[in-house]
Amino acid sequence: MKWKKTVTSVVITTSLITTTGYAVLAADPVQTSVQPASAAVSYPLTDTLQVEIKSVLNERVAEGTRIGVVVRMKNSGAGITRVPEYELRVKTSDGIEYTLQPSASNPKAIQPLANTELSYMAVIDRTDNVALSEVNWTDVDYYVYPKKETLIVAVPVSGQSWKGSDMAITDPTAVKKWGETFTIPSLISPLEYTPVNIEKELSDKGTVQVVQLLVTNPTDQRETLPDFTLDGKSETQVYAGKLVENGGLILEAKEQKYIHFAIPTDNDTVLSSLNVLTPEKFAEGGAAAAAATVNYNVGRLNVLLPAAQASQSYPVYELKSPMKFDSLSDLIHPNMQVSMVEFHMNDNEEEGSKNVTAKFKLSNKSDMPIAVPAFQTDLVSADGYTYSGSRQNITTPTVLPNSSLVVSYSFTLPVSETGSGLALKIQDTQKAAPYKTTIAGYKVALQESEPGEQFDLYPFNVKVSYWTISPLYNRTGNNTYSYKARFDLEITRDEQVQIDQSFSKLQFELYDSLGRLIGTTSGKFIGNGRLVTGENNMYFDATTEQLDRPLTIKAFEVFTTQAGDSKRLLGVFKQ
Repeated sequence: MKWKKTVTSVVITTSLITTTGYAVLAADPVQTSVQPASAAVSYPLTDTLQVEIKSVLNERVAEGTRIGVVVRMKNSGAGITRVPEYELRVKTSDGIEYTLQPSASNPKAIQPLANTELSYMAVIDRTDNVALSEVNWTDVDYYVYPKKETLIVAVPVSGQSWKGSDMAITDPTAVKKWGETFTIPSLISPLEYTPVNIEKELSDKGTVQVVQLLVTNPTDQRETLPDFTLDGKSETQVYAGKLVENGGLILEAKEQKYIHFAIPTDNDTVLSSLNVLTPEKFAEGGAAAAAATVNYNVGRLNVLLPAAQASQSYPVYELKSPMKFDSLSDLIHPNMQVSMVEFHMNDNEEEGSKNVTAKFKLSNKSDMPIAVPAFQTDLVSADGYTYSGSRQNITTPTVLPNSSLVVSYSFTLPVSETGSGLALKIQDTQKAAPYKTTIAGYKVALQESEPGEQFDLYPFNVKVSYWTISPLYNRTGNNTYSYKARFDLEITRDEQVQIDQSFSKLQFELYDSLGRLIGTTSGKFIGNGRLVTGENNMYFDATTEQLDRPLTIKAFEVFTTQAGDSKRLLGVFKQ
C-alpha cells in the first residue's frame, strides 16, 4: 500500500524584542528564518517505515548551489525492512523539482524498531536565490512508457533551510539567553546544556575565547555526548569553534560535567552570540569518488552572550576565610581548605610597574597527606584587564595531615593600576588543557600596609627592635669600605604551617645618599644561617671607595617563581 500525504505549512514571521542586558541579532532581510527548534513531524512512507526531516542545506558554493537533505527513518515493524528505492526530490518555491543523489553510505535496510539516517545531496548550476518549499519521495516506474511517477509523501520545508555559517537564527524558539538550559534539536539525546562561562585567553599563538558548558544527564541511564560544535558570532564575522575534550564523553545517570569549546578570534573581537551546530556528511558514489565525503554543519540554536557593558559579579572575599570552589571541580581535594592570608601591592620603580603578591594557606583537614594542588590565579582589574599570576616554586609535594602549607603568587600590573575593585580568579589548568577554567572568583581588597619596623611573612611575624650599620675599612687591597649590618629581631611563627627551602627570604638592600644600590644580602628562615630571634649580623656583598653617609637599608620579601624573583617592600631603615 502506498500512502500519499501533503501538508500545508504556514510560516509566521516574529520579530524579536531586544532583551535587556543581551545583544539580539537582527534578521537577515535576504535569508529566510531557520526554524531548527520545532519538533520534527513523522510521515508514513510505507506501512512500517516513518520518515522525518532532520536537516535541509541550501548554500552557495563555487559550482552553484548545494542542496542537501538528511532524513531520519524509523522501522516500526518486527522484521528487517528494506529502504524503498524511491527518488528523493526537492521542490523550489517556483515549482521546479530537483532529484538528489543518495549517499554511498546510506543503509540498504533497517533493523526492526530501529532508527537510521539517510543523506542526499545535489549541486545545481544556479547562482540566484533558491528557496526550497518541499521535500518529497516519488516512485518512478521506468519499465513502462511513458515512465510513471507516483508521489508517495511530500513534506513542507519552507523556512527550514540552513544557508551556511553567515545565516542568522531568528526563530524565537531557537534563540536562548545566556545561562538558559537547552537541549539540541534534531539529536536523539536527552542531555541538557547550560552556558556558564566564556573567557578570552591571550597567548603567543593568538586569541582564543573558551566557552564552558554544563552538561546534565537527567535520565536514569548512561548517555554519551553527541557530536556538535559551537561557532562564535560577532556583528560582522563568524568564528569556528572546536570541542576541547577528546574522545567520547560519557555521563552516568544524573551526572553533570563541564565541556569546553575553543573559538579562535581576532584580538579585538567582541562576540555577540554563539551558534550551536550539528555535523552532517554525504559520501559521493562511484569508484573515483569512493573516498570523497562532503562534511557540513547545520545551525540549530543561537545563544546570546551578555552585553559587553554587563560586568561579571563576584562575591566579596574576607581575608583568611575558606574559599568555596566549583562543586564539579576535582582539582582541590574536599579535605583541603584554601584561604588567602596576604594580599599586597607595591611599586616597582626600577621596572616601571606595580607588583601584587597573594599568599594562600593550604590546610589539610584529613588524617592522611594530600598532594599540593597546582591551581593558577588571575587578577581582573575594575576595567576588565586580566593579569596572570606567577606561582611560587614549591618543592614540597604534599601537605601533612592536620597541617598547612603556604604558596605565593606574583602579579605584574601597570603603574596606572590603582588596585581598587580587583577580582581574583582561581583556575584549573588541567581540566580543559591547554586552556584555563575558573573554579572560584572573588572581589578582593588590598591590605593597607606601610613599610615599618614590624612586618608579616606568614607564617612568620618579624619585629625589628634595634638595628645599626657599620662601615669596615679594608686596609689591604684597594683601601675600600664594606658594610656590616646588625638587626635585633623578634620572630614568631605559626607552628602548624610547613615551610621548606622554597619559602620566602628576607632580602636587605643597601643604598647610598644618592639612592644608588651599594650591595645586597639576604636571610632565610630555614636551614643553616637562618634568621633567629636576637642579634643577626649581615655583610653586604659590595664595597665603596669612599665612606658614604647617610645610608638606607630596604627590606624585601623575596620568593622565586617561574618568571623570576618577586619582591615586596617590607621596611625602610634610614641611618
